[in-house]
Amino acid sequence: MQPSQQAYYLQTLGIVQYVPKDAVQLIDEVPAGVAFNEPSLEIAEASVDRKTIDVAARMNLNFDEPVATKKVSRPASQAKPAASVTVASEAPAALIEVKFSLWQPNSEVLVCSGVEGALADGDQMQLLTNILNAVGSGLHRLPQMELVEWPPYPNAEGDESEVREFLATLLQARLSARPVKYILLFGEAAADWLLSPQQRSEQPSFGHLALSEEITVLLVPSLSSMINTPQLKATTWQLLKSVSFVPAAA
Repeated sequence: MQPSQQAYYLQTLGIVQYVPKDAVQLIDEVPAGVAFNEPSLEIAEASVDRKTIDVAARMNLNFDEPVATKKVSRPASQAKPAASVTVASEAPAALIEVKFSLWQPNSEVLVCSGVEGALADGDQMQLLTNILNAVGSGLHRLPQMELVEWPPYPNAEGDESEVREFLATLLQARLSARPVKYILLFGEAAADWLLSPQQRSEQPSFGHLALSEEITVLLVPSLSSMINTPQLKATTWQLLKSVSFVPAAA
C-alpha cells in the first residue's frame, strides 16, 4: 500500500493523528480506483504495515486480521459514555419478632395470648380473669405471667421454620413438665405460630382441635378484639360453655 493511499484511508476514517512524513500529496487527493461515496467503506484483503496497525489499535479499530470483504461504519463524532450498571443487592431477610403471654391458672389449663404491640393492659387482664371464672376457675387474680418471645436473645437469627421449631420445642417441654388438659389460644397469632400448618388447616377459624389424646386446644378471639368488638365475647362463650375447668386450689 502506498503511503499516500494509506494516509487517505485513515483520514477518511477520521484518524488524523497519524500523518506519514512522505505523504505530501494527501490533501484533496484520492488514489485511483478508491471510492468512498457509500455509507460504509469496504476494505479489500491486503497486508497492513506496522504503523497503520499501531494507529488503528489506538483508535479501537481492528486491522490485525484483514478479511476478504469487511464493512467498517464511519465513527460517530462523539462516543457515548457507557451506561453504568447497578447490581441490585439481595434484600436482607425480614426479622421475625413474635411474643406470647402465658398463664397457668390451674393444673388443667394453660392460657396463651399473642402480644399485639404491648403486653395485656388492665382491661384485657380483667376480661381474661372473668372468662376463666365463668368456666369455673374461681380466680381472685391471674397468676404470674410468663413471656415467650423470638428472638430469644439479641441478634438471634432464624427463618420461619427455625422459629416454629423453637416454639414447638418450648411448648412441648412445658407440657412435659406440667401437663394440662386444655390450652386456650387467644388470637390468630397464637394459633398461627403455636400450631403446625397442618393443625391450622384442620381448624382455620375459632373452634377446638385435639393436640394429642390428652390435650384439647381451643382457639378463641384475641382479648383486644373482644374488647373492641363485644359481639365476639358471645362467640367465645359458645365455645367455652361446654368445658368446665377444675377450680384453682385455695
